[in-house]
Amino acid sequence: MSGTTTPAASRPSQDAIDRLMWKLRLKTPLIAVYDAPASDEFAPLAEAEPETCCFAFYDRWVGGETLVLRRGGGGCKGAFRALGLEKGGDPNVIAHMLTDGVGAPKAEGLKASADIALAAIESGKTPTPSFDTVLVGPLRVDQWPAVRSVTFLVDPDRLAAVMTLAAFWSPDDVVSAPFGSGCSFLWKSLGQGEGPLAIIGGTDVAMRRFLPTAILTLTVAPSHFVKMLAAPEDSFLDRDWWNELMDTRGRWA
Repeated sequence: MSGTTTPAASRPSQDAIDRLMWKLRLKTPLIAVYDAPASDEFAPLAEAEPETCCFAFYDRWVGGETLVLRRGGGGCKGAFRALGLEKGGDPNVIAHMLTDGVGAPKAEGLKASADIALAAIESGKTPTPSFDTVLVGPLRVDQWPAVRSVTFLVDPDRLAAVMTLAAFWSPDDVVSAPFGSGCSFLWKSLGQGEGPLAIIGGTDVAMRRFLPTAILTLTVAPSHFVKMLAAPEDSFLDRDWWNELMDTRGRWA
């Protein structure tokens, strides 16, 4: 089986998704990573320009487009490595690029030392796509077998809600905020631990400029997403205090 995330065994209903979106009062689309070839099933499609960050497509995702990342094609090479479309470069060079720039094309100053950066790099397990393309775009239930992750695009209030919902059935801390590129949180980071994980993302300083100020992300595996949809009618999303929060924000807006 490909990748680090097992495909969901059962497809969720659109009604269940709409129910959750309604309770969250969420207007931004759910974004999926697809292990699939590009086809009209995902149209409209958009091809990345050379070195373009995948999050530069935020507005186009909101508009319904699906980004095609094609092996050997355009797009940020960091995304190609994070999504398994290309082999990673020399880890030592990347570690120095993340820190002091010694022997690397640039210095980003993101870690205290190259050794620390190297340990962070080597902790991840890269997914293995089944095709020469990985698609990133709005969740399409009819393409569920190809879904490898589902990402919520949320403000801090709704981030609190989906974090709580992601851990609703677990006594453990399933929410993680790892170090990494924005694209690594979309699939790769889900394979960095045992059991279900919910990854807080949108925290990569380099890609923040492509997102609205208040938007962060929470990414879960398909099976985890299905479980989130099954929250009972008496959960916190149906309590007065959640609706009071949403009403308060609506008055401020």
